[in-house]
Amino acid sequence: MMEIQNRIVGVVGRKGSGKSTRVHDLLLYCPRFVVFDVMGEHAGENDNRLESLSRLAEFLKWSREQPTFGGTYVPSGELDEEIEEVSRLVYAHGDLCFVCEEVPLYAQAGYMPPLFGKLIRTGRHRQIDILWTAQRAAEVPRTATSLTDLWVLFSQTEPRDLSALADRCGREVADRVAGLGLHDYFLWDAVTHEELEDSPRLLKR
Repeated sequence: MMEIQNRIVGVVGRKGSGKSTRVHDLLLYCPRFVVFDVMGEHAGENDNRLESLSRLAEFLKWSREQPTFGGTYVPSGELDEEIEEVSRLVYAHGDLCFVCEEVPLYAQAGYMPPLFGKLIRTGRHRQIDILWTAQRAAEVPRTATSLTDLWVLFSQTEPRDLSALADRCGREVADRVAGLGLHDYFLWDAVTHEELEDSPRLLKR
């Protein structure tokens, strides 16, 4: 029996490098998604801006009958608590892409909130693709980086961040990242160990 696979995409780069713009462009071609939008960068003033867990639950219930949907949850409380409830709702729904903006704001290199960690580790069983972003590679939970299939790499200059990338993607990749301009980036496939051509359709679902 073939195991259902998902895709985990990590987008890493310094502030102002263009991460959120790149994520926005990818979501234009993603038919079903929910964004955990900690900075409110993706949420417009419309029906799909969700500012309470009850609204998110209602939205996800409604979305089960829709071929396409996109919702943006803007947390207003403790991030480490809210990511748990959002992770629970997303896991129960399944069959979507979950976008986790600025992961180090609610997780650490050696720790993830339990339900968020379950989503990262076992989301493939629920057909959940994951896209996460971070300013610094060294601050991302190691479980998340070890399971990331595709990296969108913007500039990193801190030695710890470059070392974290070297551990996961190889020294040549880290050296190339160190030489990037602020708005430059490239795609690295951690499964095939090769650079990929850029595409707006990196998210399968």
